[in-house]
Amino acid sequence: MSGPFEGVRVLQELKRIDFAGGGTAGHLFPALSLAQEFKRRFPSCEIRFWGTKRGVEYRLRHQLGFQLSTIKIRGFRRSFALSNFLIPVELPGSLLFLIFHFLFNRSNLVIGTGGYVSAPVVFAARVAGISTAVQEQNSYPGVTTRLLSRVAKRVYLTYDSSRQYFKNQGKIEVFGNPVRQMKVDLDRESAAKKFGLAADKKTLLVFGGSQGGLGLNKLLLGITRQLLADDRIQIVWATGPNHFDKIARESGDLEGLHLFAFIEDMYTAYTACDLTLCRAGATTIAELTYLGIPAILIPFPFATGDHQKYNAMELEKTGAAKYLPESETTGDILLTTIKALIDDDSRLAQMKKKMKGMAKPNAAHDIVSDLCKLILVD
Repeated sequence: MSGPFEGVRVLQELKRIDFAGGGTAGHLFPALSLAQEFKRRFPSCEIRFWGTKRGVEYRLRHQLGFQLSTIKIRGFRRSFALSNFLIPVELPGSLLFLIFHFLFNRSNLVIGTGGYVSAPVVFAARVAGISTAVQEQNSYPGVTTRLLSRVAKRVYLTYDSSRQYFKNQGKIEVFGNPVRQMKVDLDRESAAKKFGLAADKKTLLVFGGSQGGLGLNKLLLGITRQLLADDRIQIVWATGPNHFDKIARESGDLEGLHLFAFIEDMYTAYTACDLTLCRAGATTIAELTYLGIPAILIPFPFATGDHQKYNAMELEKTGAAKYLPESETTGDILLTTIKALIDDDSRLAQMKKKMKGMAKPNAAHDIVSDLCKLILVD
């Protein structure tokens, strides 16, 4: 069925949707973006998230706006860990519980957005005969996504280069990474004023992301005084709550240094800056491309599968960002790189253009539209 009645048929059939994706913000936020798009189109649809009590989804459960159910499951650690021995103990019971849940609580669709919690939820849904889909945020797909691609009816990718990791190309769509919608009505001068910044200075925005900024913080701390010796530069630095006191104490009262434990309003921070120094997690990349923010990317070296490295390489390949491996980056290299970029307006403008060129701001809309077609076919 097509035409004006297509949406009516979907609305009549779309009663319940389940999402599984968490552990980190990079897996949770795309699921949240998709859930909000479904809810916008189908207000009466019941939406449930699946996660664990150890993941970021549980800490944010009161802010999600959707029901969260938890199961006992944990991810496999590549290094030796006693917790690995609990996986075969917890997995069968959780899987059996999920299969019975989906048999007696029929959902129209179950969507996995990565992380170990996705595996049993999506697999159980398929066993119960429910349509499933997975969405991958990173350039190098995670193990969970690659495994679930064999049973899912749709695989949504962020980068076209990720196609090479999947056998069944017929179920793949490249729509980008769903990102929270951001207002775009704030000018740079107004944003600078909110942070107490000088509007005529070049601004470097620094943050480490949810997976850790310790190494990045150490690198920057070693060159902060040299960097701010140039009175044309100022720094907005989100150190992370665990590192704020130490960095505030060791950096002293430097003019042009604006320290924060955490920045809630990242849109204003992005708008105020000329250049960012940050990790290369999927959510960060999606926001940088969405707003067109030039970046120096130092990937978190302990990310699962080293996926942040591949994200950074993808952006550097297009000229949108500069990639620096943490293990190979000294204070001198970082200082030289920052000064070379922040002083080059032409290069920054080019990077901004390249970054925006990679953006797919309609990712959530496009994925939900495609999933609606899948539901109609089924």
